[in-house]
Amino acid sequence: MNLSFRNHWHSALALATVLLPAVQTSPSAQEAFSTREPVGRTGANRSFTPVNQVLTPAGIQIELPDMRPQALALSPDGQLLVTAGFTHDLVVLDPASGKILQRVPLPSDRIREPAPDPISAHILEPDKKGQLSFTGLKFSPDGTRIFLSNVRGSIKIFGVEPGGNVSGLYSIPLPLGAEGGRKPEIPAGLAVSADGRKLYVALNLSNRLAELDASDGKVLRTWDVGMAPFEVALAGNKAYVSNWGGRRPDADSLTGPVGQSARVRVDAVRHIANEGSVSVIELAEIENANSSVPQKTEVLTGLHASALALSPSGRYVVVCNAGSDTLSVFDTRTDKIIETIWARQNPSDLLGAQPNALTFDPSGKKLFVCNGSQNAVAVFDFKPGSTVLRGLIPVGWFPGAVVFHPARTTQHATRDSLIVANIKALAIEKMDAKDGHGPGFNSHQ
Repeated sequence: MNLSFRNHWHSALALATVLLPAVQTSPSAQEAFSTREPVGRTGANRSFTPVNQVLTPAGIQIELPDMRPQALALSPDGQLLVTAGFTHDLVVLDPASGKILQRVPLPSDRIREPAPDPISAHILEPDKKGQLSFTGLKFSPDGTRIFLSNVRGSIKIFGVEPGGNVSGLYSIPLPLGAEGGRKPEIPAGLAVSADGRKLYVALNLSNRLAELDASDGKVLRTWDVGMAPFEVALAGNKAYVSNWGGRRPDADSLTGPVGQSARVRVDAVRHIANEGSVSVIELAEIENANSSVPQKTEVLTGLHASALALSPSGRYVVVCNAGSDTLSVFDTRTDKIIETIWARQNPSDLLGAQPNALTFDPSGKKLFVCNGSQNAVAVFDFKPGSTVLRGLIPVGWFPGAVVFHPARTTQHATRDSLIVANIKALAIEKMDAKDGHGPGFNSHQ
């Protein structure tokens, strides 16, 4: 991305080799200070932002010029990492070394079914206007397909060959958005059923969840959810959908405009959205599979409910409340919030945490959360009812996506690692993930 400052800034992938101990703020660090440092890189692993934040990210940095990566996906076998953002391509990387393997153009919206020769099709007709939406990037369970939410109203489909080569295949068009405003839908979060046959899409503009046939894109069912749905996660026969704008307004709600045609509940003082929510939907089959069916329930969370993560056991779903600096923990057996976790180290922290992305380690005992405005990944010992924040890992400017890469016995990686996408600069970071013992963290084996 280009900024009108001293330097040309790049987004980057960060591949880190060490998880740092908890970062504590000393009293002297809280004193007021001034600086004449220029905005930009000021040292070997140090940058100064235009908002007076100093970045000293852990790990290896992989620069992605102009991309602003907003989502990450790791293949089921852990061999491929993909990311996308403001550019019109999908970037494929080796998650162990951070080496960029491919830049794959987005397939054209005019190609709406698998072609006999997908490679020539994507070369002849790439989509030069499409780009990743707010989020929405997933591998199929068998690793042969990649699904990407295109902000211009479609789902882009990529194929993965046995050797790991990725190619653009075709696009799935989505139903039009709400009446009276922008027509193309804005797909956001995606989820794929365990058998790979169904694709679930959060329709951010029309406030619905759509169930599609993953092979041909046919809309099978839709459900009304809350306002501005962001992410979707599957747990058993239920779908959890986070809603940025909370519940749909009723006749007695004080509302304010959002976008071109919708309105959300707002508070009476600031006139900004005053709630977030999670919609819980039963996915059991019904007789008329083409009809719109009601959601099961909707649960209030903190403000700006965004990213979701399912624990490895399937017992818990955690949602980031970016506007409240908290995480809400759902028990999937009862669909009730059993814990609200504070994302800041201290209530008196100068800046909010703005948690916006999260992931578990395979054991489910560690939870890693991107605290966007703190330029850090928060590390939690996850024990529902008594979860503890262990510390913060410094990363790049505004981390917005994270995946856990299990250890692989290769020349590059012998320990678990985290890969973090930093949206504004220094974008993806990879770092060894370690257990918490004493001041540091030990490797998962």
